Amino acid sequence: MSIPLPEQKLVCLASGGVCAFPGCGVSLVNYDAGSDATIIGELAHIVAEQRQGPRGREKMSDEQRNKATNILLLCSPHHTVVDRNPQVYSVQVLRQMKADHEAKIAKATRLPQTKAPTAKTKESLHSTLLHVSQLPRYVYSAETDYTEKQKDEVKKEIDYMSISREEFVPFILRENRLFAFQDLRAYENPFAKVANPVGAIRIPVRDLCTEAEGKRRFVSLLNSAIAKHCGRKRVFFDREHHRFYFVPTEAETERVEPYRTLTGRNESRNVVWNPKTRKTGEGKRHWLHLAADLSFHQLAAEQWCFTIRPERHVTKDGVTPYNSKFVGRKVTKLKARMFNDGYLSEVHFWRDFLSGGKPRFILNFGAQFAIVETQLLSLDVEWEGIPADAKAFTNQVFDEDLFTFGELQQASSGQDDEEEETDEEDSDDEAD
Repeated sequence: MSIPLPEQKLVCLASGGVCAFPGCGVSLVNYDAGSDATIIGELAHIVAEQRQGPRGREKMSDEQRNKATNILLLCSPHHTVVDRNPQVYSVQVLRQMKADHEAKIAKATRLPQTKAPTAKTKESLHSTLLHVSQLPRYVYSAETDYTEKQKDEVKKEIDYMSISREEFVPFILRENRLFAFQDLRAYENPFAKVANPVGAIRIPVRDLCTEAEGKRRFVSLLNSAIAKHCGRKRVFFDREHHRFYFVPTEAETERVEPYRTLTGRNESRNVVWNPKTRKTGEGKRHWLHLAADLSFHQLAAEQWCFTIRPERHVTKDGVTPYNSKFVGRKVTKLKARMFNDGYLSEVHFWRDFLSGGKPRFILNFGAQFAIVETQLLSLDVEWEGIPADAKAFTNQVFDEDLFTFGELQQASSGQDDEEEETDEEDSDDEAD
């Protein structure tokens, strides 16, 4: 039984007219004999056509032996090599040789797929980042007898009577030194009872952040400040999961907070609530709290942002922590149903809540300030888009008024005055 012509064509086409032996690559069409081309390739059986031939004892029907799947295209020398050495070129080796060669030919001759041009749409890509327009320029450090484990004792010794109600006094304790944004060199500073003003130093933030540990300390001070800002609004920090969450204003009572929607309407939403079953309307055995990861991040040497990542906090009754084994499953199920528009709406709620509906919120450290703008950072993109998933989102900019403008001017000019004053002091010290 000879090899059928259709099977011969399949083998030659799949092999690309080239010897399939690894490293050979000889073209099996010869044009040297004249104007007519000559085929010099040979069709080699992997399992021999006759059972007495090379590798012929493999179980295979006569018809299958002459199928393209059992045939290699080889040059004459390599055909001789594989048939004279069946112990080296076994059935498995030759099948792999055929597969590798034909895959290489298919890849080399495959035409690039051309896609029909599609109409592109322009969209705004909204982030969950808020621009930080101003940060403290200095961190102050002074010696203290208190260690990191005595933070609560330090809090009791802070002189809150010497500062305004709007001022925050974040601090950290490291290696028997206290770090803060207040000028610890001043004898009347709020930490004077616990940190020695004599020998206190001022560290420029740009220098502090050149080292990883210094940057961590600066970020810790900023995050401590946002924790105090949230604490005044009855939003507490879950240290285990690194997220802020709303707490009830009264025991076992749901909490609702007013806010301004993306369209500018005044509405309210649940921030602490006991979910109800659909059938009976009775409360379930867990409470949900609106939560978010709020933190500062450095983008470049002089660029910082404030991130808002919506989360959920789960308790048994509004206070008692829920079994941690089941929290992840509940939160994941809730967030799986939250798509881009819902996610950004929660980000909007948080920026409205933190700023009180103002264009920015300001963290006051006395002579220094941190200013976080409430407009989300965004950029325009042009792409094919997902028509069924296109939902409008308005990156609302809160209105500026005389009061918010005055707050901004006070924070900006106050810090500039401090910098000029301290720079003059440095110049005087150098002159002396």
